[in-house]
Amino acid sequence: MKKPSRLNYAYAVGRVRVLEKDLVEKAVFREASEESDFSSAMKVIFDAGKYSEEIVKIKDSNELDEYIKKEEENLYRLIEKILLEEDILKIFLEESRPDKAVLIAERSGYSFIKDYIRHKIDLGNIKMFCRVKYSGLTRDKFEKRILKGGFLDDKILLRNFDLSFAEIGEKLKATPYYELWTKATDVLEERETFVELERGIEDFLLEYLKRAKYIVFGPEPVFAYGLAKRKELNMVRLLGVGKINQIPPGILKERVSETYV
Repeated sequence: MKKPSRLNYAYAVGRVRVLEKDLVEKAVFREASEESDFSSAMKVIFDAGKYSEEIVKIKDSNELDEYIKKEEENLYRLIEKILLEEDILKIFLEESRPDKAVLIAERSGYSFIKDYIRHKIDLGNIKMFCRVKYSGLTRDKFEKRILKGGFLDDKILLRNFDLSFAEIGEKLKATPYYELWTKATDVLEERETFVELERGIEDFLLEYLKRAKYIVFGPEPVFAYGLAKRKELNMVRLLGVGKINQIPPGILKERVSETYV
């Protein structure tokens, strides 16, 4: 099927440009993480974004899940309505399964979207590699789980599996993942936590999506907004569950990743 003209996305892009203004900034989430209870934290987010008053009345994690679910359904209906191509909608829906999405992205003809999925595959492999190696599992365990289709030659990780994290980092110097790898593995070895790795991956992907702000017409700004909003809802869930379970503010603050605005 022939791709629609980029100009056909004029309305859709105009719509998301308006909606982008209601996205919540990283500083707001960091402020919310420091609040003493759930209602206070949600009030900070409510004041900064575009959420119904229902969010500050939530009593437990089940109600929070129901609220987030409704917000996600509203988002999906919007994206389905303004995206003019079924393939791009499928990629949006399959984004959490990049090995599936990459096959659709390859035929879509949109390099921005295809490259996003390829980065997601690479970062998924890096995350899996670190977990397997840190857990003392074998190279074979990693090889069975590795995803195909990214930019990174998977042989780099397989061939160097037995090296230290620092030595493997030297092999990644020519890739866009070197800084992320170095920071994440340093923290992993010093503090035995994957928080830096997980946040670093989210930050990398968000920074990539921000490039869609400079695309005037086409599906890319719609795709990027949809993912940014979905990630925002995930952040609301993370902070909300954390507050309900009385997780210390410092731990929650550390998990706040980059946002679209």
